[in-house]
Amino acid sequence: MVRKWRRWAAAGAVLALTGIGIMAGEAAADSHRRSSRPDAEEVEGVLAAPNSSTGSCGVERWSVKTGTDADAGKVTLQSTTPTTIAGLASLSAPASLPANNRVLPTEATVFRLSATMTQYKLEADSDYHLVLSDGSGHTMIAEIPDPACVGAGSPLAGSIQKARGEFDAKYTATGSFQTANTAVTVTGVGFFDFLHGQTGVAPNGIELHSVLDVQFGTAGSNTVTVTNPGSKTTTVGTATSLQVSASDSASGQTLTYAASGLPTGLAINTTSGLVSGTPTTAGTYTVTLRATDSTGASGSASFTWTVAGSGSGCTGQKLGNPGFETGTAPPWTASTGIISNSTAEPAHTGTWDAWLDGYGSAATDTLSQPVTIPAGCHASLSFWLHIDTAETTTSTAYDTLTVKIGTTVLATYSNLQHNTGYLAKTFDVSSYAGQNPTLTYTATEDSQKQTSFVLDDIAVTLS
Repeated sequence: MVRKWRRWAAAGAVLALTGIGIMAGEAAADSHRRSSRPDAEEVEGVLAAPNSSTGSCGVERWSVKTGTDADAGKVTLQSTTPTTIAGLASLSAPASLPANNRVLPTEATVFRLSATMTQYKLEADSDYHLVLSDGSGHTMIAEIPDPACVGAGSPLAGSIQKARGEFDAKYTATGSFQTANTAVTVTGVGFFDFLHGQTGVAPNGIELHSVLDVQFGTAGSNTVTVTNPGSKTTTVGTATSLQVSASDSASGQTLTYAASGLPTGLAINTTSGLVSGTPTTAGTYTVTLRATDSTGASGSASFTWTVAGSGSGCTGQKLGNPGFETGTAPPWTASTGIISNSTAEPAHTGTWDAWLDGYGSAATDTLSQPVTIPAGCHASLSFWLHIDTAETTTSTAYDTLTVKIGTTVLATYSNLQHNTGYLAKTFDVSSYAGQNPTLTYTATEDSQKQTSFVLDDIAVTLS
């Protein structure tokens, strides 16, 4: 990933995220953006966000829309409720809409419906605005946020990015409505919006926001079957894999795979259906495997996966994906786009690293992973850190990186510790033996002059 402070340093300074809402028509636009002005029918307050499609992100109930609200953990991502536009439109609108909480159960439910997408466009807040119709006079809105507008730690982030890619593969949204009239199957979280003249809005303001999956074509005519692999057992610290087996009643269909409830340290390849990794946390997990074809038809199978404690005692390295060489974050939870193979900030070893901050504008990036430290073991945290900065001060820590495990802050670094190349850092974390603390890196940058905190080869090693 090449950071925007390197490509568009001047634009980054002008569009620094100030925390003050600006009207969409006033947002500056770089050449890479598709539109900087909304249609007159929908004007909302926005915040400047240089990395987004329009240079702006939304304000109204934005945490609820993108899954960074206080109730985000209540969203039932493990199950999907079939519905219709008429069914959703018949729900009673709430008397008030809380800014950072959900209207339960609707706004904690993942719905799936088939409809006709009649129009679409790119809104000033960088959302894709889809108008859905059931052909019987009922319409509603579904919206796909820009991943750059989704906050760190959102459980919806990966699915939002997937849905955005699915839409981009078929259409190019601009700042004016375009006609589509195509069959779609949309999966997304229920959301009540304020009524402010939106095109296609349901009378009660119900939307699917955020959209987590969008498939084009008529769903339901095909049958997708996922073979249940039966119960599985593995051990903490031992690499394992499982190939998902699925079939489709229609020939020529391409299947996309997903899994929920996987043991910590495992991830699924959405293209091949291979589950792989090294489990890091003992426990019993209920795993659901799902395969979906290009029409939106899907099938699933659930089973139990037991991860036993390590039989090798106090030995081994306990973090998954320690050098980020999968090219993706899992099992880390990471801010969007920080897993990088950019030659501008090369890795300590291998090809990939975690590049936090470096925007030249106000920003916070996070990287975290839970780790199990068996009782009676000595444990040490080690990592390699490179800091470069455009700050010239020799006395003020404008930009910081905090390293924390559990509730313990191990260290704080800043622009004052910038260095050439990587430096090794080591900490004794044996006090967490017998526990499952979360290792967290939090990088915070002020409104000007970038500082990059680059991490690689992170390990929690037992002895």
